[in-house]
Amino acid sequence: MPLVALCRPGGRGNRTRVAPARWLAVVLVLLACLGPGDFSPPARAAGSEPASPEGTPAEPPPVDARAVILVDALTGQVLYERNADERLPMASTTKIMTALIAIERGDLNQVITTSEKAWGVEGSSLYLSLGERRTLRELLYGLMLRSGNDAAVAIAEGLAGSVEGFALWMNRRAAELGLRNTHFTDPHGLGGPEHYTSARDLATLTRVAMRNPVFRDIVGTREYRMPWPEKGGERVLYNHNKFLWRYEGATGVKNGYTTAARGALVASAQRDGVELIAVVLAAHPTAMYRDVAQLMDWAYARFEPLTLVTAGETVGEVAVAGGDRVSVSARATQDARLLVVRGSERPALERRVEWRPGLRAPLPAGARVGTLLFLRDGEEVARVPLVSGSAVAAPAGGGPWLAPFRGLLRAAGTNGVALAIGLLLVAGTAAWGAARRARERRRWRRRVTELDSLWYALRFRDPRAG
Repeated sequence: MPLVALCRPGGRGNRTRVAPARWLAVVLVLLACLGPGDFSPPARAAGSEPASPEGTPAEPPPVDARAVILVDALTGQVLYERNADERLPMASTTKIMTALIAIERGDLNQVITTSEKAWGVEGSSLYLSLGERRTLRELLYGLMLRSGNDAAVAIAEGLAGSVEGFALWMNRRAAELGLRNTHFTDPHGLGGPEHYTSARDLATLTRVAMRNPVFRDIVGTREYRMPWPEKGGERVLYNHNKFLWRYEGATGVKNGYTTAARGALVASAQRDGVELIAVVLAAHPTAMYRDVAQLMDWAYARFEPLTLVTAGETVGEVAVAGGDRVSVSARATQDARLLVVRGSERPALERRVEWRPGLRAPLPAGARVGTLLFLRDGEEVARVPLVSGSAVAAPAGGGPWLAPFRGLLRAAGTNGVALAIGLLLVAGTAAWGAARRARERRRWRRRVTELDSLWYALRFRDPRAG
């Protein structure tokens, strides 16, 4: 039987009896037809990293989005990104900035009246009535849970007087945060081409916002109830962010959708002390929740935290001039870590401290004294502010002119008393010598004056003088 015939599947009625002695030959021919490549492991893409020791792939699962980024919420370390700096519409994720500014600038108990402009705004709504009065706190829950565009306009008008004025606040805050690819025209996200952001900017904004306890509490709330006197009951708000309901450990933050923007999602989750923030823009409006969940699972499986410094840890001593001590301990104000591939070798990091120059007493405890930097291959990976571990007081007396002597005394240690006596003897001898020289000068001047008077009385006088 020809080899080709053995490899070709037989047609109907084309059955061939094969003697038992030939079964081994048939199996060998079939293996030859399949080829060795079918049994070898799949080839890895050129330039990609190998899988981690635990078997987690180096690349995350596919994400159906135009732009995506995944960062460590604490440090901002980027774990994955694609088109992260591209300017794209942001839909209702705009309300992250709206809520942050409202919390920073407003009074949560301030009562805001719903205007006609707020009442008539299109899109997702809290369904505020014309003239309805709500506190800023209630409007913020309506803004972030129900994604109420009417709540966004009411907040903007109640705090800044107008939507346009509030947009100026938003752009000013964006500039302060260094968001170079972000511009706002409204507080809700229905704006046109001049209303845009990038995945990286949105992640940076969210990192800042999540440090605010009020913001964090609101975006992490699944259900909120507020009184509704007009209906004689309560208004129950359920969070529209499906990621918060579906993903274990989810902590926030905001979803959005418009026809122009497609789906937009900013999601955060915490596991084993590590909080991650993911941003997707121009994404599938329903599949984005699944995609972000798989992205988070991949990151938690692949990376583990490497502690660099802990809050309160002493990292060195810094010199302080003019105080009762020559130096003070410097302590880290916060934890710093680096997420590394599980099971990999510890990366080579450079640790550098930048001290603030010209520190002088009095210096209170907790004063900023420097910055601790961690660098990998010359690139900064972590930055931690340093503060004084204790206070440095100025001496009770003596004035600033004694500062050099106080420094010598502190440097002398146990011989300080002897050095002090020696300094006093030197100073006393110098003072006595100066006084002695002053007395001699005064005595010489008196003698010269007496001799001048005697000479004037006995000098030769000209008889012709009048």
